[in-house]
Amino acid sequence: MRIFGRTGRAFAVLLAATAVLATGCGSDDSAKSASGPEQLVGLLRFTAGTANGSAVTGTWFRMVQPGGTPENGPYMPNGDSPAQGGSTTLLEPGTAGGLRVGGYQSEPNPSFAQGNSLAASITKPTKFFAVEFGTSTNAVDPQTQRAVPPPTVTDTDGKLTADLSAWAASWNDQEFNQGAPKPPEKQGAQVAGAEQVQKAWDWVAQRWFDRPSSDAAQGPSATGTYDPKTRAFTLQWTSLIVGGPFNGFTGVWHLEGVYEPDAAGSPATTPRSTGR
Repeated sequence: MRIFGRTGRAFAVLLAATAVLATGCGSDDSAKSASGPEQLVGLLRFTAGTANGSAVTGTWFRMVQPGGTPENGPYMPNGDSPAQGGSTTLLEPGTAGGLRVGGYQSEPNPSFAQGNSLAASITKPTKFFAVEFGTSTNAVDPQTQRAVPPPTVTDTDGKLTADLSAWAASWNDQEFNQGAPKPPEKQGAQVAGAEQVQKAWDWVAQRWFDRPSSDAAQGPSATGTYDPKTRAFTLQWTSLIVGGPFNGFTGVWHLEGVYEPDAAGSPATTPRSTGR
């Protein structure tokens, strides 16, 4: 009886321990499933675009001709690109290594030299019809003169949505908003609203800009994928080109690389109140 008594108590302890472990595992799963969307703040470090035969990987740009589709074109061939018969322009990381999320990477001043863009922080200036184009993100969009928020990216269980309304391309002394969603067309310079409560850091100008409390951008956002284990990401979107020789064409942007979170204490992680 003594043996059976000890065995019974041991069995009871084992059942209790199993119940505790089961309860613990259930809590973890619940916590994971209830984690919700997460804002990514840091650097989206780009993988340079490469072509292997007809296959293209990494970061690239295409221009869809009017009436075409992003999936099937027809695309405007870039005579300076060897990828896919010129239909795809391969992009390389700029001096910052890629896109800063949560802050701006504005155009330098001056913005051009003989038509070539000098915006080199996000992507390396790349030839398009013999003239180099660059990309930037600015507190006030250079083409529409609209106040736009800094890029934001949200991860929801591996699916990314991004506000890249500040994404701008500059080429041949001309400015083109290529964001998603897209700010309205130019209607005169906009002044930041009185409700602004935070500021966003510009990694190129090394200064703070007011972050609009809301924006009037319209249309779909950029979307993509994110692997939290490897931090590999993709982002892609389309944006209508307004003005210039390619008016009515559509830009297709594809970003690919690895996300690097900002360290605590960096400018982008310490937004300041304006006190208003």
